[in-house]
Amino acid sequence: MTGRHRLRGLTLIELVIAMAVSVTIVAGALGLYAQVRSTYRVNERIARLQEQGRFALSVIEPDIELAGYFGYTNVAEAIYFVHGANPDKPIATAGALRQFSVRAGAPLPGAVAGLPAGAHSCGVNFAVDVMTPVQGSNDVFALGRGATCKAYQSRPQPGSDTLTLRRVATEPGPPEAGRIQIYASRFTSLTRQLMFADGNAPGVIDANHQVHDFVVRSYYIARDSVGQKDFPALRVKALTRSGANAVFDDDEVMPGIEDLQVQFGVDSRAGERQAGRATRYVNPDFADLPRVQVVAVRIWLRVRSDEPEADFDDAKTYQYANVSYTPSGVERRFRRTLLSRTVTLRNARTS
Repeated sequence: MTGRHRLRGLTLIELVIAMAVSVTIVAGALGLYAQVRSTYRVNERIARLQEQGRFALSVIEPDIELAGYFGYTNVAEAIYFVHGANPDKPIATAGALRQFSVRAGAPLPGAVAGLPAGAHSCGVNFAVDVMTPVQGSNDVFALGRGATCKAYQSRPQPGSDTLTLRRVATEPGPPEAGRIQIYASRFTSLTRQLMFADGNAPGVIDANHQVHDFVVRSYYIARDSVGQKDFPALRVKALTRSGANAVFDDDEVMPGIEDLQVQFGVDSRAGERQAGRATRYVNPDFADLPRVQVVAVRIWLRVRSDEPEADFDDAKTYQYANVSYTPSGVERRFRRTLLSRTVTLRNARTS
């Protein structure tokens, strides 16, 4: 044997160095993993907030676009309330279906006779005010005059607006007693469309004469969502029927919406109105709103996460509409996002 091969292992120093390098690599990998996971969670929460807001907007937007659509026409003045079985004797004109007087100091309109009692639960003539396809309240939960309907759990969100929209359903349906409906005639769309609620169609039903359900939806914010107290939610009161009576159902649209603000784009240019061309934006309590044309609605939704984050501090001031909001206390631990959209009324009058 010409030589010997000596087996040699790692020295203690080499082993310690290898372990230190390994620990450093593992620690770095774990730190990177934790950072990536934290970033993923944050992005996921932000995406969820945006998705909640977009969904809520997608529910409201079609109602805004179609506000003032009354079946073959957008001429509210052509609507008369009748008993379907006796359509030649109108009970009320469109002007008599109003909730409020147009002129200051004029007598308030009386409750229209012949309507189901539930039609007045959210305010006198609230369910049938065809002359006001877009309505709202500013910084307070308030629907119609003398309303007895309440917010969910009787806890509306302070400082939030309401938005009410009126139109008819796009698809025709059968006459139903207790449901407020429009008998739409293609041939008299500019002069005579008949509203009724007794289940008797005022005339024949064919391709040119159809019955459409009258749609009234009021959006607002409640302080509580279903099953979770103090977690706000966007809700809607919608006109429907129960048996032979008109009622307003109250349903949750999306939890986590903590504020709703609206402004109305109005066109006050007499004689030269153009649908979609707002000359100014006003709050829902604008005194001259009954005397101008609403052509667009600008809407803001502030969305809040469902649980606080210990390592998150929201010190941002949210400024929009007539709101300036800075979270304080525990509210600073919740993530938020603000979404806004301006929607043009497709059925705004052009003359």
